[in-house]
Amino acid sequence: MFQYNSIKFVAVLTILTAGICAAGDYEDVDLGVSLDYSRFSIEGGVYLDVYLLVPQANMTFAKTSDGLAANVIFQAALLQGDVVPYEPDRWQRIFRVKDQDVVAKLGFSPDITKFFVQEGEYTLQVDILDANSNRRQRIRRPVSLKNFPEGELSFSDITLASKIEKAKQENEFTKYGHDVLPNAERTFTSLLPVLYYFFEVYGLSDGGKYEVSTVIKNLSDKIVKELPVRPKQSPGTSAVEWGGINTSGLKNGIYSLVVTVTDLGSGTSVTHDKTFYIVKPIVAGESMAEANEYTDVTEDDLDKIFEMVNVVMTANEKRLYKKSNPEGKRKTLVAFWQRKDPDSSTPVNEFKQEFYRRVQLANAEFGKGNTEGWKTDRGRVLIQYGPPSNIEKSLMSIGQRPWEGWYYYDMEGGVEFIFVDRSGFGRFDLVHSTARSELEDQNWSRFLNSRD
Repeated sequence: MFQYNSIKFVAVLTILTAGICAAGDYEDVDLGVSLDYSRFSIEGGVYLDVYLLVPQANMTFAKTSDGLAANVIFQAALLQGDVVPYEPDRWQRIFRVKDQDVVAKLGFSPDITKFFVQEGEYTLQVDILDANSNRRQRIRRPVSLKNFPEGELSFSDITLASKIEKAKQENEFTKYGHDVLPNAERTFTSLLPVLYYFFEVYGLSDGGKYEVSTVIKNLSDKIVKELPVRPKQSPGTSAVEWGGINTSGLKNGIYSLVVTVTDLGSGTSVTHDKTFYIVKPIVAGESMAEANEYTDVTEDDLDKIFEMVNVVMTANEKRLYKKSNPEGKRKTLVAFWQRKDPDSSTPVNEFKQEFYRRVQLANAEFGKGNTEGWKTDRGRVLIQYGPPSNIEKSLMSIGQRPWEGWYYYDMEGGVEFIFVDRSGFGRFDLVHSTARSELEDQNWSRFLNSRD
C-alpha cells in the first residue's frame, strides 16, 4: 500500500472488526459520509483508490483555545472473510472554525486512501469516528479486484471529480501533475455544474491512434450530452484521459457517463459507464406544499400528502393518521416532521428538504402520462432509500423484457432491487429485492420472458 499523506499512518489492530474504538464505546450512526472507489492497473496487481466525501457540518465541534474543532478518525481495510491480508490504513483529520455560526456553512471535504493488492474478492470496510461524540459510521462494500489483461485494450474505472486542476504542489490527490478532487457522492448541482472525469487506458497499439467517445445518457438510454470525438496519437501502450462536461442544462435526475475507447489500429473498442446524479434546488411553486403548513389545508389535500409521506412513516404513525379527524391528521403530520428533523436548532428541516428533493427527482425520472413518478415502484424505492449506489440496465431484446437492477452497497450489508417492464409500456414493476420487508422472489427471472 502506498502512503501519500504525511498525516496518515498505518496501525495494525488486534481485532479489526471491532473498529477504531472499543466495543460499546461508540454509537453507530449515519454521519453522511459518501464512499466511492476506482481500480487501476499496476505491475503485479491492482491499485485501488478509495474516495470519501465528508460533510464537515455533521461532525461534533468542541471548544479549543482558538475556537472550535472537530476530530475525525478514519480507518480503511480490505477483508477476505475473517482474514485481513493487508495492513489497514488509519488517519486523522481536524476541522477548525472560529465559532458555531460557521459550522452550518461548512461544505464537504474530499478524502482518499490507497491500496496496492493482488487480485481477489474483498470487502472494503471504512470506519469514520466522530471522536468528540463517539459516533461512528461504518461502510462495508464488496470489491472485486481483477488484474487488467496484458496486451488487450482496457481501461480503469472512471473517477468522477468535483475539480481537476494543475497541481501547485504534489499531494495525495495529485495524478500526472494534476489534482483530481474526487466526488464520492457523484452528485452535481447548480453550484457544482461541471462533471470532471479521469481514467487510464491500457493495451493501446504502440504509436497508433485512438478515439474516446464521451456521452451522458438518461435512464431511458437517450443521449442528452456528448463531447466531440477526435483521433488522438497514442503516447505508447497506455494513456491518461481527463476532461469535464457542463451539466447545467440537465434536469434533476439519474444519469450515466458512458465512455468508449477505440483503438484505431486494432479496431477494438471498450465501454465503461458511471452513474451520477443531478440535484438542483426545488423552485418555489413547483414542489408540494411545505409539510408543516397545514392550517388551511383541506382533508382531501391532507390525504394526498399522507399518500406520499406514508412511505417513510412508521406503522404506528400510519395507523394514527388513518384514525384521526382532520385536526388530528394535521397534528400527526406536524409531529412526524418534527420527529424526523435531525437538527431542531436550525430553521431548515433537513429530512423534509431531502424528502421533497427525492420526490422531485422521482417525478422527473419516472413520471409517465397521468402517473406521477413518486407513485411508481422505482419512485417509491428512490424516496424511501435514496439514489442507488449503482444501476444495471438491460434493454428489450428478442424474447426478453427490459429490466433494471438497483444496488445499494451501504444498506444492510448490500441489497438489490429488480424492476421489470412487464407491461411493455415503460412501467417498471418491482419483482424482487433482498432488502428487509421488501418483496423477495428468487425466481424473478421468469418475468423477463416476453412471450408469457
